[in-house]
Amino acid sequence: MPDSSALTVTYKTGTYEIRVGRNLLDSVSELLTSVGASGPVGIISNAAVNDLYGGPIREALNQAGLVTRTILIPEGEEYKTLASAEQVMSALIAQGMERSGTILTLGGGVVTDLGGFVASILYRGVKLVHIPTTLLSMVDAAVGGKTGVNHSSGKNLIGSFYQPDLVIMDIKTLETLQVRDRISGYAEMFKMGVIRDTSYLEFLVDHMEACLAVDSGDILIQAITRSCELKAEVVEADEREADLRRILNFGHTLGHAIESTLGYGVVRHGEAVILGMFGAGWLSNQVGDLSMKDWDKLSAMLKSIPLELPLESLNPEAIEMATRLDKKVANSQLNFVLLHSLGDAYMQTGVPTLMIKLAVDAIRTAWEGGE
Repeated sequence: MPDSSALTVTYKTGTYEIRVGRNLLDSVSELLTSVGASGPVGIISNAAVNDLYGGPIREALNQAGLVTRTILIPEGEEYKTLASAEQVMSALIAQGMERSGTILTLGGGVVTDLGGFVASILYRGVKLVHIPTTLLSMVDAAVGGKTGVNHSSGKNLIGSFYQPDLVIMDIKTLETLQVRDRISGYAEMFKMGVIRDTSYLEFLVDHMEACLAVDSGDILIQAITRSCELKAEVVEADEREADLRRILNFGHTLGHAIESTLGYGVVRHGEAVILGMFGAGWLSNQVGDLSMKDWDKLSAMLKSIPLELPLESLNPEAIEMATRLDKKVANSQLNFVLLHSLGDAYMQTGVPTLMIKLAVDAIRTAWEGGE
């Protein structure tokens, strides 16, 4: 596997390139110039990431003749709000951001989601470049064109579909990540294998240690690239989530509910998705047609992923209530992504409330060592 790879994503009105590799930030000015970036470049980041990478990026862009403006937002899911988006836009406008400018997001999922949302509505849409710096944002938030902010009633309830012009993924930025953050990103790659490609799923299980290691190198480039390819296939077929794209929410219905009930500072998104995938797999076997063989295999894989969470705090009633606020509720019925088999996901309408509570009980039992 080479030091970098390139993937072209095609959508209804255009294309964009995803670059995955090592030391790509050294070529950031050339990469932005290649997509026609001009005018002010508004860099949206947080303090920690900006301290690590903001200076060299600004210097490179300035040397290429691009004026930069930097807006920092606090770190944490609780700051991914409409209020934060308004503050970012006000700051950009005050600093001379123009319709011909470019928004460059530099950070994890919060920065990527919020920055993409700002780019989609500021001046009715400006050029957008993502530089995700966490494994989760590389394989999730930066790919597919979903942007959004949270509402007090639930996660990502306000947003838009807005495709970037370029995505730059430099795995050198992952060297500073905590293990839990690597696991969170690994969970999203794992999900893509479960719903689309069992060979890729086996690859991830066989190379889990390498994917979670600081010096994973070529293995991680290969894993990230394949995850992005699989997601791109789904997005290309259904950009605005009318049908097929909904399978990308496998594990997320319960996952988002677990996040909101345990607390965003307590559980990482990917950790919650691991638990959500377990619950969805259990439901697939109990109310669907997932075979016991496939369920046993999936549950063993999921439980092999290291997690350290206060699962005794999982409240089945609170989680069930939280699922009612999920974006996938339609006609007062919850649409749940389940599995016919590994690699074959589908939407199931009207999963009974009792079964959701029992799925949470199954999650607790599994990680308490009772299954």
